[in-house]
Amino acid sequence: MSIPANFELPDFYYFPPFFTIQPVLSTREKQLGQWRELVLKYHTDLKIKTLVLHECPLWKNPSIKRELTQEEIQTVMLDFVKSGHGEWEDPQVRTRCRILWRRPEQLASDVYEWAVANGYINSVCTVYELHSGE
Repeated sequence: MSIPANFELPDFYYFPPFFTIQPVLSTREKQLGQWRELVLKYHTDLKIKTLVLHECPLWKNPSIKRELTQEEIQTVMLDFVKSGHGEWEDPQVRTRCRILWRRPEQLASDVYEWAVANGYINSVCTVYELHSGE
């Protein structure tokens, strides 16, 4: 599987050290933050709901001949799940991750703000009413 041409990769994706988990804590935190943003943007833009670790094209950049090891992929994904943007579909083996385009607390906040703006606080709404605005 390759990255679709209509998905624009950030400049840091072509920086070779990006494909090696950095040993210095502050640098590693920034690097993992970039991986989180990249994984989330890729899956959100392409409307992909599940990341299958061994099928994800982001882990390899053939143009600079760099790729993450399996251990590094696990490091990136454990951080991604810890951030609240993913959850394991198979927690024992960790090969499939459900991508949460919005974290649950962000989604709850959005629904609450909508309810306040539309006068639905302290009233009962069906899912259809939430979806259709009736």
